Amino acid sequence: MVTANKREQRLDKVDGAVSAVTAARLADHDVRDVSDLQKVLPNTVIESRGNRAYANFTIRGISSPDFYNPAVQVYVDGVPQASANLAQDLFDVSRVELLRGPQGTLYGMNAFAGVLNITTEKPRFNRIDVFATASDRLFEIGTATTSVLVPDTLFLDLGFKERYFTGQIRDIDRNRDDIDWSNGFGGRAALRYAPAGGDFDANLFAAHDSLRSREETYILDSDVKARAFRSSVIPFPYSFLGREATTAGLTMNYRLNDVTFSSVTSFQGVDLHRRIFGQSFPENYQTLYQEFRAAYDAGGPLKGVAGIVFSDNQFTRRASGTRNAVDASSIAVFGEGTYALTDRLDLTVGARLAYDWSSIRFNGGGFGFNFNNDADFTNFQPKISLGYQVDPTTRIYALVSEGYKPGGFNRTVASPLDAVAYKPERAWNYEVGARTDMLDGMATISGAFYRIESTNQQIFAGPVGFQVLRNAAEGTSTGVEVELTLRPTDRLTLTAQGALGRSEFSDYTDPVTGQRIAGGRTPYAPDLVTNVGFRYLIDQTWLPAQMALTGAARTVSRTYFDPANTFSQGSFTTFDAGLDFAFGAASTLRLFANNLTDRTYRTYSFAFGPATLSTIGQPRIVGVSWRTRF
Repeated sequence: MVTANKREQRLDKVDGAVSAVTAARLADHDVRDVSDLQKVLPNTVIESRGNRAYANFTIRGISSPDFYNPAVQVYVDGVPQASANLAQDLFDVSRVELLRGPQGTLYGMNAFAGVLNITTEKPRFNRIDVFATASDRLFEIGTATTSVLVPDTLFLDLGFKERYFTGQIRDIDRNRDDIDWSNGFGGRAALRYAPAGGDFDANLFAAHDSLRSREETYILDSDVKARAFRSSVIPFPYSFLGREATTAGLTMNYRLNDVTFSSVTSFQGVDLHRRIFGQSFPENYQTLYQEFRAAYDAGGPLKGVAGIVFSDNQFTRRASGTRNAVDASSIAVFGEGTYALTDRLDLTVGARLAYDWSSIRFNGGGFGFNFNNDADFTNFQPKISLGYQVDPTTRIYALVSEGYKPGGFNRTVASPLDAVAYKPERAWNYEVGARTDMLDGMATISGAFYRIESTNQQIFAGPVGFQVLRNAAEGTSTGVEVELTLRPTDRLTLTAQGALGRSEFSDYTDPVTGQRIAGGRTPYAPDLVTNVGFRYLIDQTWLPAQMALTGAARTVSRTYFDPANTFSQGSFTTFDAGLDFAFGAASTLRLFANNLTDRTYRTYSFAFGPATLSTIGQPRIVGVSWRTRF
């Protein structure tokens, strides 16, 4: 069962590309944070563009050059995350769902390339989970607990997690190792009222995450393989990133006959303290979110969901004596219904109408200019699909949907031209797909062909250092994606995910410099992304444990980092391996090696004067993890 379409559905009955990953599979692949999810989700790339607050999400070749207006929306227990908090540690997760392709009808703004839904554990029994990791570069400790306050009715969830990464980059001029360290700490608390068989449930929760790091360490492109930093060439103090994220929310559900009424209320505040190249850029995000919806399912031919949602995001940024304040708000109504035309053929129709408005108040200080401006936009996102149940285990579908990135104002003002608002960016998705079980359940396969056509692409235009955001391009992304799970024996499980496509500008003209690019490749959009893996249960009697061997390989083809395709990372493959020992249902010991061959690869490159600077991906990490339940 998945809730991707804001109502409970069987995964094999959803007309769209949806992937669901359980906690067990996350553990098999050593998934610890949102960025690691690219190892278990198809057609997905999640990499840092300097630091995790500016992480880049690419799904189906669609991403965003603007850190502050991403192409993917991330939800944790129904709460949308601020753009600076998308890449976060995963904590006590029960399931992850990924919807690929534009999802504007149900999710609205920024559900442009897809939506990532993360659901945490909500057990109905007393438990104390303790976990720890020790390795050559990574150390982690944490706990998650549930206390039954009133049997089958009231529960208290508490937990914390601390994680320390020693770093991998050496300053060869100062003889200092591991200068790119990071340290994160997170805690959460939730009070759940969920009576067994009751008509009403509620979850009141609060969480705080703290991050301190020097992860935004740029190195000369010639030093990438050596993982070396030269303080004589880059004579600035080491970078620093501090992020404090506080989230509070209340979710409620009330079931009245065949209708379930739901409410999500949340507030999230993020304080970001960034120092790079000797300058500080403090930022603050405050987001208020309220959604009311009703889902209908009477067991008849009609099922659906409808609702209303309001959000308000207040953003401030200070830099070089300037202050930029951008307020972006939205109110929308949405609905989607599925009607069974026959016992095998379903028609789904949906639509969303949104009114977005934004304002900017820029105090230029030493820049010598100030400005204020306001803008508003009306957005309509339709959706229609047909699903045909060929037999009890096989379904095919055709889908047309739209998504958008909201219009507004540049958060990083560098010119008086930023007083002009950019328009919403829109994408139409055309898709056909299928999902089936074969060989008496031994194999599960799903796949889709898609074409996404985007207009009014929001692109940074002009010379570096004075870039403005403009609607400067159109683009297309076309491809095919496949997911396969094969269980040839009771002991062996094989998984494979593959996506092959091409994402490019169909027309791009820089409105500031006049530079025209026709057919240029879209940044951060590799043509080929594959994940393959296995899990094998070892038949043995010499240890009182169930042993399992796991392995995985991930391949990413050439990736460009800029619209002009000047900077890129060539194709590379990483390998992971693990050996698990499960001592009953309570304790698990895992030996692991991630990036087994210690492959060095870039995640971001840009010009810095005559030099090229880059950031790099995670190194080889070898260690042991332990998890036990009391």
